[in-house]
Amino acid sequence: MKNALPQELQDEIGRAGVIAVLEIEDEKNAVPAAKALLEGGITAIELALRTPASVPSIGLIAGQVPQMFIGIGTVIEPGQAAMLKKQAGVKFAVSPGINAQIVREALEAGLPFAPGIATPSDIELAISLGCKTLKFFPAEGMGGLDFLKNINAPYNHLGLKYIPLGGISPENLADYAKFPAVLAVGGSWIANKELQKAQDWKEISKRAKAAKETWESIRGKA
Repeated sequence: MKNALPQELQDEIGRAGVIAVLEIEDEKNAVPAAKALLEGGITAIELALRTPASVPSIGLIAGQVPQMFIGIGTVIEPGQAAMLKKQAGVKFAVSPGINAQIVREALEAGLPFAPGIATPSDIELAISLGCKTLKFFPAEGMGGLDFLKNINAPYNHLGLKYIPLGGISPENLADYAKFPAVLAVGGSWIANKELQKAQDWKEISKRAKAAKETWESIRGKA
């Protein structure tokens, strides 16, 4: 079965391991935040489409921090997939849930896509739409790693891969890294809105470094 997220992109996300979720409220902070993450060793982001600054920030990061692997989150509205496909630097997109219309639009636009899942029914819908790389959200809110292991069990033979987000933290990151079906993890604690507003780039780099070191302690260096 063809995957809505091509193998080469899945491999790239797997090498990154930790994805920093960015909700950017002021586009002037986009490049410094991306540079701070990169300095800490994080090479992938999920930039959420939740603010007016989000779309301008894509171009700024792509142009000034080309080493950053850019994913876009909160893709939930018709037309967003086609718009993102035209944005230079966008490698893939994700959604918090699974909407067949949005997934089909992404596929038609040629935008690599990983929909959000939270139940076995979500997983089966994703499979029917050609999606084998899935965002597990809200990870901790749904029951955490044990829940993910349970809902994945009937589908494990299909080789599905998950990107858990929602409640991932320094305290549970290593546990998620130990589960082979987890492709990468995402989290907003690394470069949250408060740190961006304070322009505390050193703290962002520090958190990025700690998260990446935790991941590599389990998975090894890419």
